[in-house]
Amino acid sequence: MGKIKLFNEGDVILTNPAEGFWGIAVVLSEREKTEKYHPMCHIAITPIICKHKIEFSELKIEELKPLEFERVYALKNVEEFSKIETCIGVYTRRNKENIKIIGSINPKTVYDGPLPFEPWYDLKIT
Repeated sequence: MGKIKLFNEGDVILTNPAEGFWGIAVVLSEREKTEKYHPMCHIAITPIICKHKIEFSELKIEELKPLEFERVYALKNVEEFSKIETCIGVYTRRNKENIKIIGSINPKTVYDGPLPFEPWYDLKIT
């Protein structure tokens, strides 16, 4: 078994979310292995979906942005409310599935906001 490759900041990833569909994700950050965690990264899922394997040359880099969607919350004894969510997740950098990397870009062109690794970032606990 060979060494597992790591995702690196700026990698443009070809995803295959369902049979016959391909999408694009971008690695926004990277963090080395720590005593407690594997090497980690933030990955933005973009809204790009095609019925063919996307080539890097097809992409308009300036148009790559994270997918945003409205999540509606209906909680007991609380008036229904919604929040815009940005599709950026924290993942291991270990590309164990050998997902195809089709290019590399400056990730700040995709997203230039905060990228915390802690899950409790920006939570108001009362």
